[in-house]
Amino acid sequence: MKDRNKSDRIDARKLAELLPLNYPKPVYHGEHGLRMLKELSRTYLVISKDLVRVMNRLKALYRGWGIACSGRSVYAPGYRKAWSKKIIGPGVRLRAEYFYQQLDTLLRLRREVRRNLLIESRKHSATNMLSQIPTIGPIQSAHLVTLIQTPHRFRTKRQQWVNSGLAVETHSVQFRDVDG
Repeated sequence: MKDRNKSDRIDARKLAELLPLNYPKPVYHGEHGLRMLKELSRTYLVISKDLVRVMNRLKALYRGWGIACSGRSVYAPGYRKAWSKKIIGPGVRLRAEYFYQQLDTLLRLRREVRRNLLIESRKHSATNMLSQIPTIGPIQSAHLVTLIQTPHRFRTKRQQWVNSGLAVETHSVQFRDVDG
């Protein structure tokens, strides 16, 4: 295989010569039936990250003004007016209101994407099997199906476990001697 300089023409000829011998190994290119599930899964993850970011911004705004805001009541629609009254500056209050609008929009979007993701995931039998594993719910099983796609993509089961996030991770802690 590596006796001369390489070029596309030389590579194509060598592959053509090896094809009748069944030498070239097949390469996995992905299933086309998973495209919608993949896109919905990505969208759900991105919107969830954006939602966390907005929630952190809201709490940071209150903490920046010295207002303690532990718990989740900061985000609840019923408590927003009470929380907004704690902010003295009108510009900051307006900024908090924009964050609340963004929060409401992202919550609505995430519910919609979640519903569509679950509908799409039910079309794939693998999600039903993965959901039967303890601690793996319907959303995580949909994410796993989009990650794994097919077990034949991986050379060994250990590679599949690592790629899908199911592998056992070991960490070692090194202690340094303070005196030495």
